[in-house]
Amino acid sequence: MARQHRVWNACSRTIAGTLTRRRLSILIGGICVFFALSFCYPNRAQLAQEYSDRLKREISSKVTRAITNTLTDTCTVVNEQITKKRATTGNNWIVVTTINPPTDAMEILCNLEGWNVVVIADTKSPKEWSCGSCVYLGVDEQQCLGFDIVEVTPFKAYTRKNIGYLWAIQQGATTIFDTDDDNLPTSKNIVFESTTGSVIAYRPVNEDSEKGVNVYAHFGRPDIWPRGFPLSEINVRRPVQYLPSFNSLPEYERQIVAPPPLIQQGLADLDPDVDAIFRLTQGHELKKTKFCKMSPSVQLSPGSFCPFNSQNTLFKHDAFWGLVLPISVSFRVCDIWRGYWVQRLLWDVNGSVLFTKPTVDQIRNAHDYLADFKDEQQLYEDSSRFIDFLANWHSDSTTLETRIIDLMKGMAGEKFIGAADVDLTERWIKDLQMIGYVFPKVSTVYNHDTVQKSLEVCQTSPQHLTDSRLLSVDALRECMATTKADPDMAKIQIIKSTDTATVFKDILLVISFERSSFEALEPLLTIYKDHFPNIVFYGPDVPEGLAGKIKSIDHGEYGYKALILAMDEAPNYTGYIFTSSNTVLSPFQLAEMDQNKVWKHVPDLTKDIRDRSKPPPDQENWERGTEALWNDAASFTAAQKERISAFTGVAGPVDIKTHTGGFYIPKRIAGEFKDLLNHFVEHQVFVELAIGLALVAVEPPAQWEDMNERYLWSDPHKWREILKEPGVALVHPVLQTSSFPKTATDIIEIWDWTKVV
Repeated sequence: MARQHRVWNACSRTIAGTLTRRRLSILIGGICVFFALSFCYPNRAQLAQEYSDRLKREISSKVTRAITNTLTDTCTVVNEQITKKRATTGNNWIVVTTINPPTDAMEILCNLEGWNVVVIADTKSPKEWSCGSCVYLGVDEQQCLGFDIVEVTPFKAYTRKNIGYLWAIQQGATTIFDTDDDNLPTSKNIVFESTTGSVIAYRPVNEDSEKGVNVYAHFGRPDIWPRGFPLSEINVRRPVQYLPSFNSLPEYERQIVAPPPLIQQGLADLDPDVDAIFRLTQGHELKKTKFCKMSPSVQLSPGSFCPFNSQNTLFKHDAFWGLVLPISVSFRVCDIWRGYWVQRLLWDVNGSVLFTKPTVDQIRNAHDYLADFKDEQQLYEDSSRFIDFLANWHSDSTTLETRIIDLMKGMAGEKFIGAADVDLTERWIKDLQMIGYVFPKVSTVYNHDTVQKSLEVCQTSPQHLTDSRLLSVDALRECMATTKADPDMAKIQIIKSTDTATVFKDILLVISFERSSFEALEPLLTIYKDHFPNIVFYGPDVPEGLAGKIKSIDHGEYGYKALILAMDEAPNYTGYIFTSSNTVLSPFQLAEMDQNKVWKHVPDLTKDIRDRSKPPPDQENWERGTEALWNDAASFTAAQKERISAFTGVAGPVDIKTHTGGFYIPKRIAGEFKDLLNHFVEHQVFVELAIGLALVAVEPPAQWEDMNERYLWSDPHKWREILKEPGVALVHPVLQTSSFPKTATDIIEIWDWTKVV
């Protein structure tokens, strides 16, 4: 009863203090203005309600603080009661706050071998709460713990968890599992996953419009987004952008773009953490949602952000400083805001966040989705701006403690949080120091410019977008293959890594057939049509049934005649890709290449060049048309001869031999190239002697994009494996007439893979 009197007196004093003479005059003035305007504005009831709500919020805030201070000032719990609970110590702690009796999830957590659990009560929590070996800290007990944050931590608030974090750290925690009472563990083994075998995602350096990484897409559900993900991104079906996998990164680059994970966010199946917009518009899709458990863990590189929550999250000791939840924002914002700012400061201590497969089933407690929507307004309005702020924020402070305060003050200055959170964080740091927590040192490894340079190096490495996507895509395919046993896997999706159809919308793909390969038409259409909107086929002796699909041309050994004809018939494309019917191109590799350059493997000066003043080497095809070509003074211009000489080092006539599985010519030199090819046709220059020489004549090889071409004359059966190798843009030959039906089927299968890798 005495305690109730103290609370009542505190409330009375606070309300009286709130309505000072100045505030009372403002209130009366406001009421007068309201009545004066009510004749002009029909929605006067709404105006009155808004004014009333504002006053109630102001008074309520002061009342809550008064109650908190009153309760904090007095510890009524017998010391032995706290001492007994302090006897529970250990390295692994689970922290939960609840207002419910023990749930099924809590029954599992409280009896989990190797783990201690602290449950933080609130004013609405049951007075008597017992579950397994859990430590239950009632409201009265929390006032006796000696933590400075207790004084400013509100009641009826999720942020009372902050008290539990400090308790766990004080009791010897080296790992803290942050979760809720509606997350049902699906494994008794709560551990940090190894980064071996993981992949690394990043926010592309030059894409300012891309604010975050949606890790749900990595686990097969790009149609869902995590709570707090920028709304400007939710309708963009963008694939996750990968660096080379953790195992394939050089050690130096790994330290910079893949620092050790200090926080691990596990996903949740059945009813994952999404925002109220998704629940209100697509809520019927939830309750049975599942992610791909075969997907490798994905680590975020410095410079990248993805929201993470407080529902299935592991913290290592060096990240305990980042557990504090802000008190000046709503319940639906606090853990997301924490996740964002912590990601930024992790870079400063050479740390990162790792996202893993689902390890819990969320049996979501009852929620009012409309109320959640209102509570999440700040997420909808400020997430994108918050990410930009954090990405560009820096501090010159030499300790993490001061950097944390610097960041909080910056966030308060930008209205992401209130001043109360600056005060809370200062108290939090003092409490951590008081209980003996040692903050990690600021690392010298992280530097924005260094990270950006390393990202650029990784993005241009041969394994960029290849081995990591292989790990990801192969896992998603395995999950999709289990649809019969688990129908929910039917919703797993794979997004193409590049929108090739857009990349090649102004490019013409020219394919030349040999007489015996017309059966390849339909498979070629199938494998290329989704990538190349513009395709034209040419071939000799075209069967009557294919006359409308393949243009007839008698090119003999001069297949490049098809390219000449295509340029004449369609002169307005920005570039032309030429290939043969028994070659497979990788559109995703080609999509990465510069369309203003020639694409061709640069000839080897020691093997592919012949000075015509010297005897030919003991190889075939060195004397097929080039003598007549060089004897014709009209064949080359002076500039073309100069380019040939500059590259080869030969002052006079020279042969250049190249394989001709495929190449690309941009429009800016297409006219000159076509005119030169006409001379080659006139003198019947063999295709392997024509293309390299003509390309060198019109463009110095130093300005080419050197294409990774693989020719498998000795072992053509390896084409499937070769095409999957990092950076390979072309494989030749592939279609073999002796095994054409099987090979054609295999091509379609491999291109089904290539669409996404």
